[in-house]
Amino acid sequence: MKKLALLALAVFSINDMALAQDESFRAFVERTNAAEPPPAMDAVQADALLTLQAIANEQNSCVPTGVRLDPLETATAIRMISQGVTSGQVKNGWTAYGRAEGCPDAPRLRFIVLKMPDDSIRARVVNEGESLANPSLMRDTSAMAAMSALHAVRAADPTCNGEGLRMGGTRVTERSPDLGTNFHGAYYAGSWSEVWTFTVCGKSADVPITFTADGQGGANYNVRSTEVRLIQ
Repeated sequence: MKKLALLALAVFSINDMALAQDESFRAFVERTNAAEPPPAMDAVQADALLTLQAIANEQNSCVPTGVRLDPLETATAIRMISQGVTSGQVKNGWTAYGRAEGCPDAPRLRFIVLKMPDDSIRARVVNEGESLANPSLMRDTSAMAAMSALHAVRAADPTCNGEGLRMGGTRVTERSPDLGTNFHGAYYAGSWSEVWTFTVCGKSADVPITFTADGQGGANYNVRSTEVRLIQ
């Protein structure tokens, strides 16, 4: 799952730049959403199902027969989407939570949905579980979080070579009172904490992370390595 999630986040290459929530950016977001409204859900579900079936085949796990998706949420303010629109690599983007059908105990998943220049729809898995970290922020944070998990596992099992390291579930554990509203996929004020679970060498580790909005649609993050907890 982690491997495919990282591939999904690398659909296109993006250079970093700060995007302030100013009037010109607001106008850009509104103009983009007016020109490219959410696609039909049947098209999104069809590609999401293909994605889940590909993951299942790769992992030799239960192959879903369908997928149930929540309504799409606009993600135009996410850096990877806004810059992708500006560069012409995508027309717009959304996120949606969903769950595979036809497989027992299927986890809740978050998808990123992209409308490509040829109007095709791509729905790719970002993570398993709930997260307030948008896909760009999750991409920026995941490597450090994974290394913190691996370090904790190796402390308990020095023979662990890191092979098969994968990201499991994510959950939100705390929201600050001043956490702002979600503006088309990004937070511009406040902070929150999450726990991301990673599995490697037959063990799982919970990695706590605190995010603080930077006022530009991204966030500063603190991977709390000394608080990583082995749960298996």
